[in-house]
Amino acid sequence: MGVYVYIDGFNLYYGALKGTPHRWLNVDTLLNHLIPTRYHPIAKIKYFTARVSGATDLDAPRRQRIYLNALETIPTVEIFYGSFLAKTIWRPLINLPVGNEIIHSPTQVVLPPGNHVVGAVRPQTLPVSNYPAPGARRPKTPPTPLPNALIAQVHAMEEKGSDVNLAAHLINDAWMNLFDAAAVVSNDTDLVTPIMMVTKQRRKPVFLICPGRWGASPKLKAVSTWVRHIHPAVLAASQFPNPVVRPYGPPLAKPATW
Repeated sequence: MGVYVYIDGFNLYYGALKGTPHRWLNVDTLLNHLIPTRYHPIAKIKYFTARVSGATDLDAPRRQRIYLNALETIPTVEIFYGSFLAKTIWRPLINLPVGNEIIHSPTQVVLPPGNHVVGAVRPQTLPVSNYPAPGARRPKTPPTPLPNALIAQVHAMEEKGSDVNLAAHLINDAWMNLFDAAAVVSNDTDLVTPIMMVTKQRRKPVFLICPGRWGASPKLKAVSTWVRHIHPAVLAASQFPNPVVRPYGPPLAKPATW
């Protein structure tokens, strides 16, 4: 029967691909690098994602569409779509960047409407918590807002459905005995219970392929059979050709401004 692979597309993107030159990724090539050959063939790759909004980047839907079309040239790939929910929410601020500067000290100032560019003059401050400077290592414990922190209404895009869809497919396929082993490409701890059900109750191996730059979640490691990490070298060795030639339609070129 071989291996079924379940990819959380956004977790893979934000954990391993964003900000790198490796976003033109052939997931089949990647998985063949990472999954032990004794478990081959890779019978099915299920890719869970949602169509992105152009609210903050008008070209993002076009770039994503090109990439998804490239994925569809892989015979084993099947794409499953969740959805994006656009909303505005009120939240306390942790830090407020103004003109590429960051406000740290807990004193108060009112900013008038308009553009606020900070040059050589040290910025005034708002009641928000301290936070590391840009480029600093992510803190292990996220900072919390002060009791009198500024409350702001912010635009938020929430992806809905991918983690639930992935979990449902993993459990259903295991109980239908469709695979010898499964691989999950994600570092989302929401998947702890479905992975544990497959490994403990169905006694099928589940391999965790972690896209996180900060290491695999201990909770996921505890329930998985085996863990591999996605390193830049294997990403570089797993790129689509440019362009991707299709049996139908024009060739697909990697987006130039990606």
